[in-house]
Amino acid sequence: MNFRKALLEHRGSTVFETKSGSLFIEESEVASVAVVVLHEGNLTLVRQYRHQMDQQTIELPGGGLEHGEQPENGAKRELDEETGITVDRLTYLGPYHPQPYFTNRLSHLFFTNSIKSSGNQKLNDDEEIEVIQMPLNDVLKSIQDGKIQDGELGYALFLCQLNGYI
Repeated sequence: MNFRKALLEHRGSTVFETKSGSLFIEESEVASVAVVVLHEGNLTLVRQYRHQMDQQTIELPGGGLEHGEQPENGAKRELDEETGITVDRLTYLGPYHPQPYFTNRLSHLFFTNSIKSSGNQKLNDDEEIEVIQMPLNDVLKSIQDGKIQDGELGYALFLCQLNGYI
């Protein structure tokens, strides 16, 4: 039985409408990565403009995996591109479905406190990303106060706490 109708296809993504009128996106390349970087009590975060919300957001560094790329390699690449940080090792925190009611996207979350070096960002032409360092307690307070509203960041920090990394 078909409960959905394709409305738009673009670069491996399809927007569907259900019988009740809800929309959802099915992506052929479903994985992305994000990294919790803790160094000397500070978290490395990125501030960037999100067109969908018409505002700046504060998030973990990360992004989409390239075709066939392993999550750990993608996490290291995205961290280097967005922040200029290279790391010795990453610890896998687990998978995360950011919006299972809206998309099939899966994010792989990682933790590191082993910064090897810091350099320059290697951004795409359409990216404007500011790297910020925030004390962990300030980030937690900002989440509590609703100033930071990124669910992926909150969930990743929760996993870090459950695993004893913070």
